[in-house]
Amino acid sequence: MVNFFKKSLIYLALMLLVLVSFNVESASAAEVIDYEEGVTNLNNTPENSAVIGSQIVKPEIGWKRYDGNNPKILIANPSDHYDVLVNAYYNGISSFFTKSSTATFYFSGTKFRIIGAIFSKRSDTIDVSIDGHSADIFSQNISNLNINQTQRLTYEKNSLSQGIHKVVIKNLNMYEPFEIDAIDVDGFLLSENDVPSTESITLDKSNLELFEGDSAKLTATATPNSANIIWTSSDNSIATVSQDGHVTAIKEGIITVTAQLANTNLTANCIITIKKNGSLETKTITLDKNALELLEGNKDKLIATVLPEDSLNKNVIWSTSDESIVNVDQNGNVTAIREGEAMITAKVENTELFATATVIVKKPNNESSSAILSITLVNGMTKEYDVTNAVLNNYLNWFDTAKGTSTFKFSKTISPYKKVTEYIVHDKIASFEVREY
Repeated sequence: MVNFFKKSLIYLALMLLVLVSFNVESASAAEVIDYEEGVTNLNNTPENSAVIGSQIVKPEIGWKRYDGNNPKILIANPSDHYDVLVNAYYNGISSFFTKSSTATFYFSGTKFRIIGAIFSKRSDTIDVSIDGHSADIFSQNISNLNINQTQRLTYEKNSLSQGIHKVVIKNLNMYEPFEIDAIDVDGFLLSENDVPSTESITLDKSNLELFEGDSAKLTATATPNSANIIWTSSDNSIATVSQDGHVTAIKEGIITVTAQLANTNLTANCIITIKKNGSLETKTITLDKNALELLEGNKDKLIATVLPEDSLNKNVIWSTSDESIVNVDQNGNVTAIREGEAMITAKVENTELFATATVIVKKPNNESSSAILSITLVNGMTKEYDVTNAVLNNYLNWFDTAKGTSTFKFSKTISPYKKVTEYIVHDKIASFEVREY
């Protein structure tokens, strides 16, 4: 019986030893740290003081240093990459990239540094791409730093938005290599598997109706926004789509236009219905005014209506018969320039449909006459301005059409200044009064 208890105690002790060992090993594995955290600044300064060319054998305060051969750094062309073992390098090893080889890494944070040697035999054209956009070209062959030295700060990027960033370093020099001895970041280096997939694609329309001969544009929103998008039509005999999303209707039928994120299976679709279009008379364009009479310097707006309402070819092109008399922008805003008569034309793009309005521009009856414009603001303050008819007409036109924080400028002379300009904000006006004299 005693032997039985002794054996049981020995068995329990062995089991406890195994469990303790397992927990210690698990804890050790979870606490593996593959970076060195900075505890001092270069030259023991209060703030980070390293600049391009500085030798920093340890990361500065606020930075974590990862070795250049860390497996989280992805190598595009292994045959164009090799490691060099030299004690002068960080941890005695540096990672070299030749020809057009690239190194890619992901990190969370707002800034990073590339640590390497600045030697006479190093690339002078190294491209840095951040989040799919080329950011800089830097050199590890800097003539004014003519002392060959390892563990130098060769590139630094600050003030990125807080988050996960993808960095691609590419050698553009076919004759000299570049190196990554170490990477310093203010956050953490991430493996590719730790980066959440953010790729997506959507279209602004899921259904679209067109008449034969019409065209319309589909807009794709992709993440990342630098992604390449491939457009296809399920039947090019019914409708085609260009590689910028422009759909052209050919004949009656129904097709699907697909936008695909390149190198992925992610797609977005829009069903296009093409209807027969018997003649141009199925569409019309009209203007809200057939004639306008304006004083020089005044403005007005013409509104075009295109029918039928389901017609997607509604792009209206505006033009004037004489820009020296009257001008018009592509929103139908008309500006009177000088005395005379001109015609404004609104034309439906890709058709022969148009509508016109005649504009007569007159000179003000008495340009030299003046008035006192008294403006009361919402805070109770009153502003008075001595204005000409032209300024008054411009103010009245602005007050009728502006809104919100739109401003109107008044100029006046106040001794000892040559000129004083005041700006009145539209939504700060309570009332105003015009006193002519």
